[in-house]
Amino acid sequence: MSFDWLNKFHREMNKADDYAEKTLAAYRLGMKAKGSIAGVRVVVDVNCCEVCQGLDEETVFHPDEAPLLPPEGCERGRGCLCVYRPVMKYEVE
Repeated sequence: MSFDWLNKFHREMNKADDYAEKTLAAYRLGMKAKGSIAGVRVVVDVNCCEVCQGLDEETVFHPDEAPLLPPEGCERGRGCLCVYRPVMKYEVE
């Protein structure tokens, strides 16, 4: 996958308190600019807690509707291994 390096980078760092807000805002701007972003997907690591394992990885969310990361009840808190990834238009067409 083309985002493997980014997934590794984001999983190894603690998420800022505003991680979800800032990340989703960036993807929202990309969509508003009529770019090639169709939405966002939540990527769950195999080592995530049960709460995170229950997140929907298949749905392409509009940034306004994506679940917030880290999810409430995540055992790792700001060290959550879940990340947002853009879904490109060519992936869903």
